[in-house]
Amino acid sequence: MRIFEKPVETFALRGAVLLAAWIGLGCVPGDAQTMPAGKATAKLEKPVVLAVSGGTCEDDGKGSIGANFGNALAFNIGPATVGMPEMSKAPYTGPGTYRKVIISGYPDKKTVFLGLGTVVVNADRRTGTFATDDGKAAGSWDCGAPLP
Repeated sequence: MRIFEKPVETFALRGAVLLAAWIGLGCVPGDAQTMPAGKATAKLEKPVVLAVSGGTCEDDGKGSIGANFGNALAFNIGPATVGMPEMSKAPYTGPGTYRKVIISGYPDKKTVFLGLGTVVVNADRRTGTFATDDGKAAGSWDCGAPLP
């Protein structure tokens, strides 16, 4: 099968999986600033109930942020995000609601969630919530330190 005959969804899924792996490996741009390690936490309500200690939140200084809480949860906001054609590349501008964000996780090594969703950054710039648009994953997160 030639590559251009594959459906767009195949490319979107591959891009999102690559993004999740990129985040999971801790790969960030050279000029990214990482919030203090070990203080970040996440609480999943769906697809499994799980509390995660340790994680990172990164800021590239150019309008993109990324959060990684082990295998349990990862998301990116901003123009440096890659993966799905429908995703938003709107820059991170502080507290607010960010829609069409790629959200992924593999929390119990049995259940995978991956797709577009909404990430809310609370007024404290440190905490927030997430939910996938398909309703398969939801919960809250805490970077342990304020995002810029």
